[in-house]
Amino acid sequence: MPDCLVEPVFGRADWFILVAEDGHISGAFRNPHQDDREAAGQRLVALLAAHGVTHVLCGECGSKARIVLADAGMTLAVGVGGTVRDAMLRQGVVVAGGQVGAFSG
Repeated sequence: MPDCLVEPVFGRADWFILVAEDGHISGAFRNPHQDDREAAGQRLVALLAAHGVTHVLCGECGSKARIVLADAGMTLAVGVGGTVRDAMLRQGVVVAGGQVGAFSG
């Protein structure tokens, strides 16, 4: 999974990759809201929160999803591309106090 590409669009990712505080991949799960037409961002953020995600890395994120992420207290990094491994290195992913949700296509 670390060699998968980061998804360019937040809500359309096939998978979510969870990265623990120490920078190691701690899990992954499929995006059950990938094809939702309405309220996908809210459902997605609730799911990420349930997994303890505190930071989100993705290519781009719509305005509604940005608001929901901010309301949930999650830090968002957009403009992230390349492989998940490269994105983690570029973003300095060793996150204190939570997990990072990195998205792959």
